[in-house]
Amino acid sequence: MDTTVYANSSRVKKRVRHSARAVRKVNKLSVAKWIAAAVLVVTFTVLTEVLKKPDLTLFFILGVGLIVLFHKEFSIRQYSKTYLKGWQPWVWTVVTVALLYGAEQLKNYLLWNVFVTSKPGIISLYWKENYPGVAFYAITMIIILPLAENLFFRKAMLASSNKLILVLMTFVSLAVRGLLYAHGFTGILSYAIVAVPLTLVFLKTKNVYITLTAQIIISAYVVIPDIVYYVARLMLR
Repeated sequence: MDTTVYANSSRVKKRVRHSARAVRKVNKLSVAKWIAAAVLVVTFTVLTEVLKKPDLTLFFILGVGLIVLFHKEFSIRQYSKTYLKGWQPWVWTVVTVALLYGAEQLKNYLLWNVFVTSKPGIISLYWKENYPGVAFYAITMIIILPLAENLFFRKAMLASSNKLILVLMTFVSLAVRGLLYAHGFTGILSYAIVAVPLTLVFLKTKNVYITLTAQIIISAYVVIPDIVYYVARLMLR
C-alpha cells in the first residue's frame, strides 16, 4: 500500500512565494543597512574635513550609528560565553593586546620620527573640559568606538566566504579605518597599521569578542592618562 503523503500543490506554491518574498525583504534591508553605513562614514569624513574644529560628538554619532546598524552581530551572552568556555580565548586576547600595543607604538614612531616632516592630517576632535565632557570622552573612546569598529570593520566587512572578496574587503576596511582618524596619507597609513593585528586575529579566530576586548584594553591604556590629566586640571581650578 502506498503510504506517501503528498502535499497540496497550492500550499507548496504559497510557501515558495512566501520564502522568496522573505529573501527579497532581507536583501533589501541588508542593502539599506550598508548604504546607511556608507552615508555615515562619508558624512563624518566630509564634516571633519570641512569644520575647523570638529566636535567629539561626531565620533559619538558615527559610533552609535554603526552600532545600531550592526547590533545583531553582538550578543552579551555570547560575549560572556567566549571567556567561560576555555582558556584559548584568554590566550588569544593576551596575544592580541600585545600585538595591538606593538602596533600602537609603531604608529607613534612613524608619526613622530619617520613622517615627522610630512603633514599626517590627523583629525583633532574637540570636547568640553568639564566633568561631563571627560566622562563623554571616556565612554566614546573606550567603549563606543571599539564596539563600532569591531562590529563594522571586522564582523560585518570581513564576513564573506569568498577568498578574493575577503582579501579586497580586508584592505578596504583598513583604509577606511585609517580615514576615520586622519586625512593625510601618512596619517591614514599609520592608523590603518594599528588595525592590522585586530584584522589578522579576527580572520584567524572569527571571534569578534576577542578583538573587541583587546581594543577596549588598549584604548583604556591610551585614554586613561589623558582622563587623569584633565580631571587633575579640573580639581585644581
